[in-house]
Amino acid sequence: MKLFIFSILLVIIMPVTGKYFFKKKVTDLNQGAASNVYTGTNYLISPSPYVQVEISAYSHPVNSNVKVASAITDFYEGGYTTGFYISTNNGMNWTGTPNIKNTLGNTIVTVGDPSILISQNGNFIMTYIAPSVTSGADLKAGACYSTNNGANWSSTIYIPGVDTADKPISETDNILSSPYLGRSYLAYDEMADSGEVKGVFLSYSTNGGVSWDSSKRITNVNPLYKYRLISDVSVGINGELNVLWYTRKNNLGFAKSTNGSSSWIINNDLAVSTDSTVIFYEYNDIYLTGVPSLESDVTGGIRNGWMYIVNIEKSSDLMYVVLHRSTDSGLTWNYKKKVNQDSTGSFKIQTKPVLNVDKYGGINSFYYDTRNSVSNDSFEVYLSRSVDGGNSFQDTKISDHKFKLGRTVIPLFSYDQYIGSYIAAVSGDDKIIPLWYDNSSGIYQTYTTSIELLPGFEIKIFPEGFYNLVNNRLRMKDTVRVYLRNPGSPFAVIDSSKGPIDSVSFNASLKFNPGLASGNYYLEMKHRNSLETWSSAPVNYSFGSKVFYDFTTSVNSAYGDNMKSVSSKWGIYSGDVDQNGYIDLVDVLSVYNESNNFLTGYVVQDCNGDSIVDLIDVLIAYNNAQLFVATIVP
Repeated sequence: MKLFIFSILLVIIMPVTGKYFFKKKVTDLNQGAASNVYTGTNYLISPSPYVQVEISAYSHPVNSNVKVASAITDFYEGGYTTGFYISTNNGMNWTGTPNIKNTLGNTIVTVGDPSILISQNGNFIMTYIAPSVTSGADLKAGACYSTNNGANWSSTIYIPGVDTADKPISETDNILSSPYLGRSYLAYDEMADSGEVKGVFLSYSTNGGVSWDSSKRITNVNPLYKYRLISDVSVGINGELNVLWYTRKNNLGFAKSTNGSSSWIINNDLAVSTDSTVIFYEYNDIYLTGVPSLESDVTGGIRNGWMYIVNIEKSSDLMYVVLHRSTDSGLTWNYKKKVNQDSTGSFKIQTKPVLNVDKYGGINSFYYDTRNSVSNDSFEVYLSRSVDGGNSFQDTKISDHKFKLGRTVIPLFSYDQYIGSYIAAVSGDDKIIPLWYDNSSGIYQTYTTSIELLPGFEIKIFPEGFYNLVNNRLRMKDTVRVYLRNPGSPFAVIDSSKGPIDSVSFNASLKFNPGLASGNYYLEMKHRNSLETWSSAPVNYSFGSKVFYDFTTSVNSAYGDNMKSVSSKWGIYSGDVDQNGYIDLVDVLSVYNESNNFLTGYVVQDCNGDSIVDLIDVLIAYNNAQLFVATIVP
């Protein structure tokens, strides 16, 4: 029988050099537009009849699936309570309570600015402004901790040495190589008895928030800086402690300690700008309050140790998000970049910026934005993301609805115009999770979504020779490589990824590099002994969203309709053994010769996926060679 088949093959008349191409006219598509739309769903973390504003969030340092958040709530009328929320599946679902309780079940009274942490020992720590133990006295800085994942908390622990506290911000040292690993820091600004000069102070805990060191002043007493508002705290690659604040000189100040807060390097003029740094902006009879945000790159990547700040700046005709960058761990700050990439030509409002540096070194800044509102009265949440250290940014609209910010029904802390100062973002396990609040439901509630950091493509495809007609599945799983190509000539390769094709679902789940720009790409599919096949048209990828593409349901899903019908499905042609772009006598002879050698295993001549090279494989290659099939590309 093999000799008979071989004699037939010798008389096949077909070219063995050159490719056959079928050309379609393709209109070039714009790649990587300045602003994209995230297609994921926004959802409430904990629907509630109580207000949820001023969001803080944290990712577990050991188990990145655990995310926690806090918010000011009005469980006690006026906002004198703190809500706690937790996700154990990396932000996909949340549970929570509007009022944290102590071990006796009593609500813990707080007076704003809740900031949540998770320490190395697994304790959850909540810091906040605390009411004084003496009626009518000044507000204090307080903390409580939980050893049972937030079910109950200790009673308020008052930070020693505090006179009058405002805006406590906290952070934990989770740098494994740090000599201060596990320390939790709390920084706050304090008003002196004169009521004028504010200094920045700091305390720390070495035991998961159970006890705290007496607070100590960070900033020096300088009459030129009569007001300092604490903004953020971060920990650097070697356990350096970094503290950021804002002054009434419309400027940013910065302090750095390399010895666990024993001494400080202070820069009172970190980011001098021709425009004014904006903290308070009066809008629609409310205050749009947004403090600057500070992050350190601790990824171990090419920008390890770099530091970033985002804040809002305003000129006479512009209000925008600004990035400041230090490439020497905060010693000098000599780079400034506008973050939001809209160019509306008219005054728009950006406010409440928050910053997160993900594990790939990506800079992610979320903020409220009115760019799509003609009258500047409707906000949306945007993300500006940079994968090159802040040299360039791409914008993506994250919120799936607009909202008009206004006063709360019950004023927070008796301030009619105050609706909170900040939002949050955490990352981990290839996702980034923003949390923001808006009043689109009729009451301020916290929304979130889960954004994929790695571009994910779910592609259905199969080699037609592998299809088993008896059980309608493939005879084996096998690997496919996908190339993403520019939509216009010369169709340059932008990225590639490979993964297994599932033998039952025909689905290949692929991840591409985190720097992939949103835009349109052709899919070029390659399999070890199948004909290279392209998608019929470029597919669109938008940052944070998955791409789904199915080659199996229609011949039109392949460029040039270049697939073969198999049991009401469509597969890519099998038999291009030498991967030269066409199936011909050379491929057939290769399969024939190895069938004569009784070759077995994972070899390219196995055209049906049963790990044996035999007459069936020869016939698959022969039949497709008779069809004169070849790669068809744009």
